[in-house]
Parts: sequence; C-alpha cells; structure tokens
Amino acid sequence: MTFPMNKQLSDYPNIGSFPFHLSINRVDQHFPSHRHDFLEFSLVVEGLGYETVNGQTHPMKPGTFTLLLPYQVHEITAGPGSPLILFNCMFGLELLGDPAERLLLSDHNPFQTHYDLGMEQCEFITQKLQAMLREYELPADMWQPLLLKGELQRILAYLHRLQPIPSRQPITETPPKTALPWTILRYIHTHYRDPLTLEQIGAHFHCHPSRVTQILSQHLGVTFVTLLQETRIRHACSLLTTSEMKVTDIAFEVGYESFASFSRNFLKLVGTSPTQYRASMREKLK
Repeated sequence: MTFPMNKQLSDYPNIGSFPFHLSINRVDQHFPSHRHDFLEFSLVVEGLGYETVNGQTHPMKPGTFTLLLPYQVHEITAGPGSPLILFNCMFGLELLGDPAERLLLSDHNPFQTHYDLGMEQCEFITQKLQAMLREYELPADMWQPLLLKGELQRILAYLHRLQPIPSRQPITETPPKTALPWTILRYIHTHYRDPLTLEQIGAHFHCHPSRVTQILSQHLGVTFVTLLQETRIRHACSLLTTSEMKVTDIAFEVGYESFASFSRNFLKLVGTSPTQYRASMREKLK
C-alpha cells in the first residue's frame, strides 16, 4: 500500500500555541489522498460528492459529518458541476483531555467515520461551527482557547449521544491489551517521553515486534520509529512555541537522549532548526 503526504497542523495558517484550525473550504473537483497526525472533522453544507477513508467510500451531501482519527487516509471528490462547501476543523489530541481522548483512541471507540445528520442535528452542529468560526476569527485573547475547546467538546459529546445507549461503552482506565492500531497509537502518544523500543511495545501488547510493525504499516502507513519521532517533534514544536524552556531541555523533555539526535530529527521533519522554528513562530504571533 502506498501512503500519501502527511499533513501537520503547522501546515495551516495561524497555528500557534493552540493546536486548532477552523475554516470553510470549497472542493471543486478532487482533494488528493493524504493523512495527518491530528484529528479532523468536516460538515458538508452544500454540494455532492464522495469521500474515501482507509479504502471505504461514502457519499457526501449536505449534512454529512466526517470524523477522522490521526493517520487515517482520506480523499474527497466533488460531483460534476456540484462543488462541495464544507466546514473543516483540525485539532490536536491534547485539546480533548481525558476521558474523551481515551474514548476516541480505544478499541471501543463508539464514533462512526461519518454521519448522515438529520435536519435538526445538522442545524445544531452548523450553529456551533458558525459560532466557533466567529470566535476563531477574533483577535486571540486568554478566553479564546477555552471557548473553542468547550464548543469542540460539546460537538463530540453531541455525536456520542447520537449512538444507541448500549453502544456507549464505559471508559476504562486501562484499554484492552490487544495489538490494534489505535490502542498502539494512544500508547505511543501517552509514553513518547519514555525510551520506547519496538520490543517494549510488542511486550506490552503481548505480540511479536514484527506484528507491531505490520499493524503500524498496514493501518497507519508509518514505521514505529517514524511515528515515535513525529510524535516527539510535534510536542517539541508546541513547547518551542509556548514555553521559555531552553532548546536543550526541550530535547530531553520530549524523550531524546541526545541533543544531536533531536536536532537531526527536527531538521528532517520540520525543515528548519529548533531555534529558527522558535524565532519564526514568535515573529508570526506578534
């Protein structure tokens, strides 16, 4: 399987210390297949087309709501003469906190990949998104992240409550020890600061390291090393933007045992040095 480009939140405008982006977009023909390391949802407000997520295709029409987990692969195609107009919201896992994060990345995730919302359901979420967009476009202040995060959580809670009562699995403190991709992904996102190895991951999930490699490659399109490095560097970017920590301290904070290794991987994944990245982000936020 060939996996396409990986998009990060830093690819979008106005991303600073708050890993969140919201916009209304238009797809005239085709938006190419891609994956990313953040959560994304969309709501179609006009047009017709279809979307393919991890090889499964569903139609898109007004009221179609799609919820994508990190590293899921998707592409969108608009119907002939019927461009798609849709809200797009991208946000970091860390905005959800427990228990929502554990629910989304657990083996018992009750959320669907997409929903065909009824008129009242669509109107409710549309109003929430319009209010969020108005807030997002205001000059940032101390309240904006709190207000946006609260509305984001309300939308996810609303979707969760659309499920039949029996499907609302209780959220356990420890996810089942099964070697499924989202459980492994959550474990890495939780323990990225530790000196993780493929062998340790295999031992934790009671399977051979080669099985872990197969799962990550098949479902996420990445190797264990790539996933771990991308997770560490993403958190390093957040610390560089939001804290006064020394760059060397950040390297060790996100799990690197040497500053040279941190610098090398940062340059490879971000395209600039940590110091230059910090300077550019502070200039952008002025």
